[in-house]
Amino acid sequence: MLDRDYHALVGTYTDLDALAHQPYAPVPGKGIYAMTLGADGRLALNEAIDALNPAVLIPHRNDRVLYAIVETIQDEGDVLRFAIKDDGSLAYLDTFRASGRSTCYLALAPRADAAVVINYWDAIIDVVDVDADGRLGSVLQSFRQHHRAEGEWRQVKNREDHWGNRQVGPHAHCAHFWHDWVFIPDLGENAVFQYRYDAARKYLERETYIGFEAGSGPRHMAMHPTLDIAYVSNELFNTVCVAALDASEPDAIKPRLVPIQYESTIDDRDGVSYVSEIKLSPDARYLYVSNRGDDSLAIFKVLADGKLERSGLVPTGGKFPRHFAITPCGRAVIVANQDSGHVRVFARDVETGALAMTDEINEVPAPNYVRFVNV
Repeated sequence: MLDRDYHALVGTYTDLDALAHQPYAPVPGKGIYAMTLGADGRLALNEAIDALNPAVLIPHRNDRVLYAIVETIQDEGDVLRFAIKDDGSLAYLDTFRASGRSTCYLALAPRADAAVVINYWDAIIDVVDVDADGRLGSVLQSFRQHHRAEGEWRQVKNREDHWGNRQVGPHAHCAHFWHDWVFIPDLGENAVFQYRYDAARKYLERETYIGFEAGSGPRHMAMHPTLDIAYVSNELFNTVCVAALDASEPDAIKPRLVPIQYESTIDDRDGVSYVSEIKLSPDARYLYVSNRGDDSLAIFKVLADGKLERSGLVPTGGKFPRHFAITPCGRAVIVANQDSGHVRVFARDVETGALAMTDEINEVPAPNYVRFVNV
């Protein structure tokens, strides 16, 4: 089925009451689950590493360090740094304390000497110094992202307030470097914020924001590796926005991301569902989006100009597929069905992009993230 064995890490929610949202998983997880997906398509659990709500797992570009982001609204978030061992297991190194709550993303700068850390709850953006070993050091810059004037927005008070009022204030979600700029989608502000990055100073200078449809809730992005195209998932409208990227007149201040197409990720527009992960296949010929509520994966064919054509909608075989990962060879997908407490393996046709559910399923409590590591 696959070209070789792959090491996979699965993050889980361990304290459901500490989250901005409310998972309905039967039981909480223990932390990070180190697994092996064999060449035969079988998935095996190797060990579980204790950690509080490791919600996002991001490897350093050296493939020897992993950042595990702690998600909690009860205190400022932490980023745990682990060494990735040859067998795919982890060894704890140290912890970085972020400046905001519900920390949810980390993006390394092109030189890997700085990182942008995103805190969802209060939309606080940290720019952090990074040393040669990947250790997160001093906070070089920290600010709250928003474009509504003071008095026209408010910070949600608790998670019950957040459930019904996710757009009364800003909620930053991720960060992506592109040439001289950094894009940060914001679900609360219905916008993608654009910053110019000064690599010498390791500093973000705000330039503009690109407004999206009111109520759409931009969440995550995928950047095409060869085309000047980005794909933005809109969590609340269940759509993907195809956006053209513009590097012309590099000294000018103007929007560098221009929406050109919107496509739905679900068929039942009357149902309750929320987009979660968005990811390109390794060859960038297909785009996949998971739908929490519709409990499906939408499959899009990437056309020659980067626009999308939906080619499939596949049930995930479980509830609330929060995240998924595609093997580097492109022949399999692991889906984390958060509220069913399991991960499932799908076979993937590299030529057509189609997915087929296999019989391989592994009980992992409250899974929220899947990451293959290269060792």
